[in-house]
Amino acid sequence: MKTELKGILSAILTPFNQDGSAIDEAAYVRLIKTQIDAGIHGIVASGSTGEHPALTVAERKRVFEIAHETASGKTDVIAHVGSNNVRDALELAKHASSVGVDQMLVVTPYFDRLKFPEVQTFLDKIVKIAGGPIIYYDTPGITGLDITEEQMVTLKKDGLVSHIKDSPASFTRTMRMLSNPDAPTVLAGSDPALLAVLAHGAPGSIIGASTFVPELCVELFNRISVDKDLPAALQVWDKLWPILNFMLLNGYVPLAKAGAALRGLPLGEPREPMTPSPQDLRDRFKAVLDKAGVQPF
Repeated sequence: MKTELKGILSAILTPFNQDGSAIDEAAYVRLIKTQIDAGIHGIVASGSTGEHPALTVAERKRVFEIAHETASGKTDVIAHVGSNNVRDALELAKHASSVGVDQMLVVTPYFDRLKFPEVQTFLDKIVKIAGGPIIYYDTPGITGLDITEEQMVTLKKDGLVSHIKDSPASFTRTMRMLSNPDAPTVLAGSDPALLAVLAHGAPGSIIGASTFVPELCVELFNRISVDKDLPAALQVWDKLWPILNFMLLNGYVPLAKAGAALRGLPLGEPREPMTPSPQDLRDRFKAVLDKAGVQPF
């Protein structure tokens, strides 16, 4: 597994056909190509923005294949193999490994609140398949697990985790981990903290909004992480944050799909239990995008 990751790692949407019964594979290829053209540093297939709980195991395997076929050699390909079912997670990890992805992102089973030794046992099984440490998807609001800094250090020391997609309950831990060379590498995983975490030295991020505004996210990364130009980064943030905030307040995935459609890249609607954004919300979102200068692809 690739142990050096940086830049905007985009948790991309999963396109569906008109009735939502199947993945629109041609649209998925087009989406990935827009990501590559915008300079995205990596794509995450079957992540949360990709509606992984609504996909079958077979569908998740297929998006791994399409992502690798379309993007390999052009940008990093990361497969999210986490599941609430351990057997499904192991099967997905085996398939991702056989496909040849660059890295795996793993959320722990999220219905039963695991104890730390159970987390270690689960990750050990994934890592033995992956052949190296993985990205730990830290999202306490879903898993109920608030992993401590010391436990994260243990996961790295034991060769289980190289990076953490950081969507924590406390950003105090985030700041401490960014300063701790023994901790896994922090990747910004929370939209509101994106600018701050990059500014504090995180080498990259995994977020979902870059699936339809990749150029703004790449520009933010370039200004803050490459140029070290905070005033310029804040100018980009002034465009990006209203988009992120609107999504967070009004339905993240449905609006990401609405945003893609507004830019001329229709990806279908979300699968149940999520519902499409109503027209008045789409109109308000278009005004936000227009104000940020977002144009069709």
